[in-house]
Amino acid sequence: MLLLIVSRGLGLGAQGYGYLFAAIGVGALLAAGLPTMLLAVTHWPAGAIMLTGLTGMGALLVEIMTDTGLQRMLDKDVFGRAYGLAIPASLGGIVAGSLIALVLATVFGGSGALVTVGGAVLAYAALVLRAPAVARGTLSSPQVVAGAVPSR
Repeated sequence: MLLLIVSRGLGLGAQGYGYLFAAIGVGALLAAGLPTMLLAVTHWPAGAIMLTGLTGMGALLVEIMTDTGLQRMLDKDVFGRAYGLAIPASLGGIVAGSLIALVLATVFGGSGALVTVGGAVLAYAALVLRAPAVARGTLSSPQVVAGAVPSR
């Protein structure tokens, strides 16, 4: 509701509401990636705890945005099945991420793995930020990784 009020107050209209809502998702991705990268250079235990908390907050926001997105995009009849597939996929992603993290830590060391994972999340956030511009036609599609923007 607050985003609708902000969008109307700024004269952004319905599209502006969508952009503001998308910014929450991008912010969540940034909150999940940047603190992960900073863990690589943190030597203060309390700082590491705070950064890990920020990473968790970002991850939780991403999950909330995913659930909300599914609810908005899918009919009631399909949502239950889609959500039933999303949960095991999410858990599978956690397992795969744990295995990938082990490989990254072996290849790049602990700090290198943190920077690589955090950088990957930030790169994805940058793609998400650019996707609306590609959809509007203000950026050409080769500037975005194939599949980042659905074709119409």
